Amino acid sequence: MDFELDADQRAWREEVRVFLREHVTPQLRAELAASDLEVLDGEVAAFRRAVGEKGWFGLNWPVEFGGLGLGPIRQHLLVSEFEYWGVPGPDLTVTSVAPMIMRHGTEHNKSEFLPPIARGELICAVGYSEPGAGTDLASLRTRAVLEGTMEDGEWVINGSKIWNSGAQRSTHEWLCVRTDPDAPKHKGISVIIVPVDAPGVTIRPLVAWSGYRTNEAFFDNVRVPATNLVGEANKGWRYITGALDLERGALTNAGDLRRAVDDLLDLARRPRRDGVVPASEPAVRRRLAQLDADVEVAKLMGFEAASMLADSIIPSIEVSTEKIFTSELRQRIAEVALDLLGPDGLLGHRTPDAPDDGRFERLYRIAPLMRFGAGANEVLRDVIAQRGHAMPSYGR
Repeated sequence: MDFELDADQRAWREEVRVFLREHVTPQLRAELAASDLEVLDGEVAAFRRAVGEKGWFGLNWPVEFGGLGLGPIRQHLLVSEFEYWGVPGPDLTVTSVAPMIMRHGTEHNKSEFLPPIARGELICAVGYSEPGAGTDLASLRTRAVLEGTMEDGEWVINGSKIWNSGAQRSTHEWLCVRTDPDAPKHKGISVIIVPVDAPGVTIRPLVAWSGYRTNEAFFDNVRVPATNLVGEANKGWRYITGALDLERGALTNAGDLRRAVDDLLDLARRPRRDGVVPASEPAVRRRLAQLDADVEVAKLMGFEAASMLADSIIPSIEVSTEKIFTSELRQRIAEVALDLLGPDGLLGHRTPDAPDDGRFERLYRIAPLMRFGAGANEVLRDVIAQRGHAMPSYGR
């Protein structure tokens, strides 16, 4: 096993860095700090257009689908660099929705949805969780009924979703619905792509403890063309689980963790208000060294998953393990940072005089969110036990 990048991969990483040095302007950073990506226009939108013009939203896609065909390793390197710089890169629409359309979609699905996704114009929120269903995604009750035929009919959709992150800045929903209420609960589910501006769709904000906005979404007699069904009716569970595995892999990229630990190492070398230099204490140095080593482990986990994708294998156990490890590591980084900062660490995000603009205080509040996003860690430990070690299910 070779743990080093080859010459082509290093050249690619440098090409991405050159792009970022050119396009990550002070104006873009100011807008990101002020808006948290909540805006649909402005510097963030201009940056996304620049990424789209490079063809990098379809970087990993086969050429036959309008992509560049450069493979998962290069995509992993690109996402790592974007996360290190703290700017928006290929989102879940690109990394988990589009691959499922390529694998399972109809020819109409591919021609209708893939080109605008590649241009960065079609952005999906993923509609999985429902009120009252807890972590059991298959207990969804949102219904879709077909009126007419698959050629010229319509799906009529009623129900609601919760924790519908990003819906306020999305153009469509990758919506999981029940299409056969009489089938076993994992067998009667389908996926339908729904424009968020369709009549009957309502998006309401939910603000988490971290200040992060997620949403409730309501669907009241929403009608979409029958051809918006992804793949085959009642086969959606397979598409959902595949997309979730890819989502976990995308969410666990260690680029932002590398940046957080680099910033923490820099912080530890600077004297606090009381004159103490944290790095002068052996116990502090040991904690920082452990975090630094753990980030390198997380990076290797990411390359393992990307290598599996390069072999046309969707990693499952691997990304579940990686997601648990990185989400718990993020929490430990935040805890060490607040210990180093002392009372100043309690100054909140966007508070005057907050060290590093309060980014570590915010990291502390947002870290728990990552422990249950894309599947709670407790559920993923069950996945590892059942899929990885053939242990029995207890019927969750």
